[in-house]
Amino acid sequence: MRVALGAAVFAGTLIALQSVIVGAFGQRLHPFVAALWIHAGGLVFGAVVVLIGRMGLHVHVVRQAPWGLLAGVAGMLLVTGIAVAVAGLGLASALATVTGVQLLIGFGIEVARSPAPLTAATPARLVGALLIVAGVYLVVSRGPAS
Repeated sequence: MRVALGAAVFAGTLIALQSVIVGAFGQRLHPFVAALWIHAGGLVFGAVVVLIGRMGLHVHVVRQAPWGLLAGVAGMLLVTGIAVAVAGLGLASALATVTGVQLLIGFGIEVARSPAPLTAATPARLVGALLIVAGVYLVVSRGPAS
């Protein structure tokens, strides 16, 4: 669990740093063009790591589950959305909104996929979801920092 928590903290840090870069880049280019270039950078980085690590591309798996490529489409739209949101809301408000929505959607998916939905929707988790919504409202309602 410590490794997973560390990975989550690392990913959260990267999302914040990436959002700063995406926001600035998205103001210089059309946000969708910025997202394309950002993903091109990720593709080059990923290809180098896969080739150096001799991990193999596993094309047969992609052929068996081509729907996995939809995550790339979601990534393009995500980066485009962050570029627009950071420019219009400011970094903290954009991240609060994105994070709040991620948590609420994740909570909903967990409840829907749980063999015992009532266990997934405990009173403590419901209060947590309400606190998330309240926190996003408080951060966003103050407007972007100048």
